[in-house]
Amino acid sequence: MGGFIAKYAVVGLGKIGTAIAKALLKMGVQSNEIAGSVKSERGLRRIQGELPGISVILSNRELVKDAEVVILAVKPRQVFDVIRDIGMLLDSSKLLISVVAGLSTRVLGRFTRARVIRAMPNISILEGSGVTAVSRGPRATDLDVDFTCSLFNTVGKCYLVDEEYMNAITALSGSGPAYIAMIAEALWEAGILVGLPSDLAWSLSIDVIESGAKLLNSRKPWEIVSDVATPGGVTISGIKYAEERGLKGLLMGIVESAYKRSIEVQRIIEDAIENNLHDSVSGK
Repeated sequence: MGGFIAKYAVVGLGKIGTAIAKALLKMGVQSNEIAGSVKSERGLRRIQGELPGISVILSNRELVKDAEVVILAVKPRQVFDVIRDIGMLLDSSKLLISVVAGLSTRVLGRFTRARVIRAMPNISILEGSGVTAVSRGPRATDLDVDFTCSLFNTVGKCYLVDEEYMNAITALSGSGPAYIAMIAEALWEAGILVGLPSDLAWSLSIDVIESGAKLLNSRKPWEIVSDVATPGGVTISGIKYAEERGLKGLLMGIVESAYKRSIEVQRIIEDAIENNLHDSVSGK
């Protein structure tokens, strides 16, 4: 296939890439201005059913060649091959928005000539309630940043941050939905343990998480505890149990462990790119 495909190119129409394509549509971009890539014919048929009107192809090179905005939405383990394939096509006329965990704008700015922005959305963008952190990279303009934040604001909230915080953000808000899911599952099972029907326990668990989050928009955690926990009552008994078994320390340790792994993943990815793509992508 040759010639122009689309102005907006999503490299990797997995869950996050598909959500971003839908965000572009929500922004008002026409479907014929959006194209994306998949790895297989099976994936092509799936996306064509989910995103009618959007061009879906197997070739990343054809996809990005004439695009103005390229969104890199592949998995970290795939990024080496993708950058090797399309790096030389990403020139200064293109805005490159990377949502690849563990890949810095420094490396993308070195092995492409594009205007680079790094974003870390979480899976909640699938439901329009995501949390996305955005960092400006090499050559990116104010307009590039504004466009990127507008894109992610259509599917939740966007925070403009210094890139030094990205690994911590990955560990907290990027991975956070999985932690909340584990807490919800634990509350559900606890409800069953104390005698509630399974469906009622599940509904109550989800509702209490949602209602608690709304309270936290206007009150500090200790204020809520003070309002709920009466002297010698039910809530303070549960809080005592949680404190004795280190619930807060456990949750802090979960995030800290994910943070350390995020740093490790970034080192592995960037070492692979630095060591293997220097000649082929930089042209040196």
